Amino acid sequence: MLSATLKLLLREVSQIARRGRNSLLSLAQERRTALRLDRLADRLAGMGVKIDILRKRMNEGRLDEPLDADASLREALRGLKEDIRTVRCQLSALSGPRSSPRLQRAFARLAAIAEKTYAAADKLQWEIEAHDQMGNAQQASAGTRLSA
Repeated sequence: MLSATLKLLLREVSQIARRGRNSLLSLAQERRTALRLDRLADRLAGMGVKIDILRKRMNEGRLDEPLDADASLREALRGLKEDIRTVRCQLSALSGPRSSPRLQRAFARLAAIAEKTYAAADKLQWEIEAHDQMGNAQQASAGTRLSA
């Protein structure tokens, strides 16, 4: 009788320990995921800073020649925007009320930075187009003056 009760008690303790271990593993996994999301947010924020620096230089008039004559920068910005769009779609599918508070904060931070970086990339794309068109128009008018 005592050994059966002891076996039952040991089984219960074993199950509790297993659940605790699984819970700790789950928490560690959530922490690693949140850290990865934070690193991605940091990289996106860095891209946003670089975009802002380029926009500032362009608006200050430091760039006289066409900024993106071969359209490679605009293509890179288009790719960045597509990647951000994909990340935002995945975030909306993954985030939810069942996530831990740490994960919810990481999701919210990444979503905010992704939105800001997307807007900056979009704005830079349009400004490059306008800048290069204005530069081409100035070059064309200078060329007609030289030939006259």
